[in-house]
This record gives sequence, C-alpha cells and structure tokens, in this order.
Amino acid sequence: MGSITNKIEKSFPLIKIEGFESQKTLFFEIGKKDIKPGQFYMVNFYGCQKPFSISHYDGNTVGFTVQDRGDCSKKMINSKIGEYFGLTGPLGNFFDVEKYNNLLLIGGGIGTAPIYYLAKYLQSLNKNVTVIFGARNIENLRYSFDLQDQKNVFFYTDDGSYGKKGFVTMDLQEILSKNNFDSSCICGPEKMMKITMDILKSNIKNIFVSMERYMKCGVGLCGSCAIDDVGLRVCEDGPVFSYFDTLINCNEFGNYHRNGLGIIE
Repeated sequence: MGSITNKIEKSFPLIKIEGFESQKTLFFEIGKKDIKPGQFYMVNFYGCQKPFSISHYDGNTVGFTVQDRGDCSKKMINSKIGEYFGLTGPLGNFFDVEKYNNLLLIGGGIGTAPIYYLAKYLQSLNKNVTVIFGARNIENLRYSFDLQDQKNVFFYTDDGSYGKKGFVTMDLQEILSKNNFDSSCICGPEKMMKITMDILKSNIKNIFVSMERYMKCGVGLCGSCAIDDVGLRVCEDGPVFSYFDTLINCNEFGNYHRNGLGIIE
C-alpha cells in the first residue's frame, strides 16, 4: 500500500506523445518516484478518469500507453502537448519477482504495457527474461520494439503484420520445454490469461497475474473493483495477484467481471 501522499492528485503537463491513431503513449515529467513494474496511476483528463498501468519510467519521465477503448481513452489520446493531466500514484502492488532468476513474461493486448516495463526493469537487473507479446497488429507493438534484439523475445499478431500470425499460446509448450522457468508474470485479456494459465500451471510454481477491473476511485474506498470470490480489491490488494495463493480459488477469474453498474458481464 502506498503512502497517503501518493493518493493526492497532482497536475502535470503532457510533454511527449508517441504512437498512432488508436493507441498512443503519453509521457509526463514527474521526477524521481518509487515506481515498480505492475503499479498504476489514476489518470484524470478534464474530468475523465481511468486507471493505467505504467509502461515506461526512466527515473524522471513516466509513460502510459493508452488504447482507444471508449470516450474517455479517446479524449486522452487526442490530447495535445502542454495540456495538463491529473495523476494519482503510483498505486497498488507490483510484480515482486526480483528474487527469481529465469522468468517468463507474457503480455496480450494492452496488457503488453506493464509487461514491457517489467521486462526492461528485469533486464537492468541482469535477469534471464523470455518475453511473449501478442496484439492485434504491428502498430500495437511498435513501442516495445527496442526489446526485439533480445533472442528470447517473441511477437504474435492476429493479422500476421508482425512476428508470427497467431496467439501467445501458439508456441508456449515448446518454449516451456526448452527452459526451466522459476517464475512467470502475465497481463492481458482475462480469457487469454486463463487459457495461458491452463498451460503454465503444471510447469511453473510461481505465477503472478495483473488483473484489470472497473475502478472508480483507485484508492480502495468504493469497492467497485472487488473480486467476488475472494473479496479483494484490485486497486488496493492488487492489481498483481499470485495465481496459486489467490486466483486458483477464484471462480470469477476468466469467466466474468462486473461493469460500472455492478452488472455481471
């Protein structure tokens, strides 16, 4: 849990934008913060607020990769340099995996964002890292291309525009057979993560999952992001959960979630 000072919104001007029409990374100069991979910020732009995982942080500038998924995110990716955003964070827990040495990281869709930051962080610690990224097309992956020179980074796209055509699970059994991973970290669409988990859970003992849920406050007050089966709040108790400690007993995982009205989807 972060300190109370992390839960007070502060305004920062947008200093850089990278990406294309339906997915952009927005950068803000925030100075030195204790930011770990897997944490997130509540990002506010003209009264429109959403949680975003951190995809970039260099000790001074933080970046959030935003995909056009509705009115709020569309407003954010159409913003201009110099416009001010409200940022509250860093919030939530993180991928606490520094004690492991040979890690498999899997990111799908916009879930590639926190996995990208985690991969960069672990590489800076000289850990052995294998990364699997999956997305709709090449444009959704361009921000991660500085990882592609590493021999153990694999890309998959739905349309075959980059890497292999297919999904992150396509070569997973083969990759597992050639490595002895002591940990795995996953983020992406929940159905994808559940299918991936069915393959991983008999091969890796330490698996960590970054969950996404509808959040109104992001600081543990409203309860809108609570997971039904276990009663944990994704914003405060997560967003990263141990699969074997928590999610293995959760019938909600990969099967349904609740929208902003609390209705099961």
